[in-house]
Amino acid sequence: MNIFSGVILVQGISFVMFSSFSCIFIGLLIGRITIKGVSLGSAGVFIIALVYGALFSDHLSSTVSQKVNDEITVDISTNALKIVENLGLIFFIGSVGFISGPTFFSNLKKNFKSYIISGLFVTLISTLTCVCCFYIGKKSAKDPEEFNAMIVGIFSGALTSTPAFSAAKATANTKYESAVTVGHGIAYLFGVIGVVLFVQIIPKIVGANMDIERALIGGEGYEKRIGTERTEHPDLHNKTTEQKKGEKNKNKNVDIKHEEEKRIEFDPKRITTEHIESTQRPQMQKDSVNVNMNENENENENKKNETDEKGSEQEEENKNEEDNNNKEEENKENNLFKLDKYGLCIFGFGAIFGIFIGAIRIPLSEKLLDGTTFSLTTTGGVLITTLILGHYGKICCLSLKIDKNVLEIFRELGLLLFLLGTGIAGGAKFIDYFRAVYFLYGIAMTLVPLILGFIFCKYVLRLCLLNNLGSLTGGMTSTPALGTLIAVAQTDQVGGAYAATYPIALISVVLASQFMVLLMK
Repeated sequence: MNIFSGVILVQGISFVMFSSFSCIFIGLLIGRITIKGVSLGSAGVFIIALVYGALFSDHLSSTVSQKVNDEITVDISTNALKIVENLGLIFFIGSVGFISGPTFFSNLKKNFKSYIISGLFVTLISTLTCVCCFYIGKKSAKDPEEFNAMIVGIFSGALTSTPAFSAAKATANTKYESAVTVGHGIAYLFGVIGVVLFVQIIPKIVGANMDIERALIGGEGYEKRIGTERTEHPDLHNKTTEQKKGEKNKNKNVDIKHEEEKRIEFDPKRITTEHIESTQRPQMQKDSVNVNMNENENENENKKNETDEKGSEQEEENKNEEDNNNKEEENKENNLFKLDKYGLCIFGFGAIFGIFIGAIRIPLSEKLLDGTTFSLTTTGGVLITTLILGHYGKICCLSLKIDKNVLEIFRELGLLLFLLGTGIAGGAKFIDYFRAVYFLYGIAMTLVPLILGFIFCKYVLRLCLLNNLGSLTGGMTSTPALGTLIAVAQTDQVGGAYAATYPIALISVVLASQFMVLLMK
């Protein structure tokens, strides 16, 4: 970028940094725009990055290049964006793992079967949708094998699954790898935005109370609910059980009063004495009922005061007990050895070990490691490693805990970098290969498993709302949607449901993409 005849010259890596932070700045501004309570949030960065990649990818490639000699020039912009993408992925996934670790295994133990079934169900529905789209469009396709590669690429993009995308490219014929790439790029846009908007819109549609939802996912004494319907529980309402009984007695006394008044009638044929008695009796009975009502009201008020006093005393005792427990935990943590003040060394160890775990390859064919293989990739490896480190919190006298403020910054920064790298790279060929029907296929592969998966988790698995949505983001392997859901729910506990569902969804999506390339002919 040359401004004022070379006075301001931005090129090479400096131009990559300038472009990256420009996309982040403009994208976050657009993400702040809210329409009826729904906003794009961090996904706004992805849209701007996609537009930037479509318009300026050629300029970026020519500017960010390295001369090997006088005749050969190597474009390094693709690798630079890949570094930005993977660095952001490690920051984001690692932060989610460390934050969710302390409650992950208890939450997994409670809903283990539900999370596995949810992940498999979402993958099954999306796979069936992909197969249907393939056979619908196969008749009009000039080259069925190329269309097969394209539709599987759309499948991986609709689920925003980079591992499935890599597996599909590795399985497809070499000359059709570009078709997989184009399909992934076309569907990835709605794959990100669709799930991001879904996790924002659903709580508004069901009229969810987020205070109660956070308590439900945290298990803070609330009774189990089905969908959005809750059973009666005193803690969810302002009125106590004693107050409800008092109101019931009060209504009963009022009914007695009306019955007594209706029973007493004036008879004009009676003698004067009877007339006097009959006219005085209602008033006497009325006074008696009023006295009973006052006595019952006083009794109910006394019971209410006693209940309030007992409740306040219990709350104070619980608060004191919680404070004592927190002090004990703080004292124990202070006695542990810390490698550095903010825990960055531990985060680095989690990333290193996670990358190593993610690089382990499992052969799936007779050619062993030379044929089709499966691996957790960097995403799965880092997530599992940081979850375990976050769960245990210490090794002997060594603290494994990281400052939560640091993790929250890493999480947000990582999400932005991840969306930036994928957006610019995906936008480069988006316009050239875009077809409206391919985009519709991508929409179907995103929305159908989302809607059916939500209904299935709500009515069959009976997961609470935030566990439901967290499990869906894991089943869709949507990292950006998890970031949005955390912001909507205002709790990191949803990361537990995501992390519990993600591994089984990752494995099943990768296998599904490979089998579809091999079997759909």
